Amino acid sequence: MNHSAETQQTFFQILKTETAQTQSLLDLLRLEYEMLQSSSSQALQDLLEKKKQQLISVETVVTTHNQFLEQQGLSIDKQGTDTFLHQCDDNEQLLDMWHRLTSLLEACRSQNEINGGAVQLNQRHVSQALDILHGISERDKTYGPSGESRPNSTSKSLGKA
Repeated sequence: MNHSAETQQTFFQILKTETAQTQSLLDLLRLEYEMLQSSSSQALQDLLEKKKQQLISVETVVTTHNQFLEQQGLSIDKQGTDTFLHQCDDNEQLLDMWHRLTSLLEACRSQNEINGGAVQLNQRHVSQALDILHGISERDKTYGPSGESRPNSTSKSLGKA
């Protein structure tokens, strides 16, 4: 089955929009990483709001992509997209855009994991600083039922406010 030039152009525009929205998300994720290294919590909070809005934009265009595939009688997954692309006569431009999109999605996944690691590291540093202020050393800690570390009852506080 070959799809009309109009149908192919419609799908190309969908992929182009998805690519642009995903690139914007990746840019925000990279900015988030930079802010996790040095910025204020207010700047991170503002960025979080932008990231939420960008995720909504990405979700909207993915819905459009899925609806398009559904209208073509294809499954709404990677296999459905691959099937559509291979049913097109002149699919080089479509394949190129699809590869760019999938590469960006992988970059977003990877950057999100990096950011998560940075957040965990920051949390660990804050926890250690709080432990020091409360007079808790690593040897004074025990582990709770779910594996989290927590001070035992003999910890000494450095002072009270």
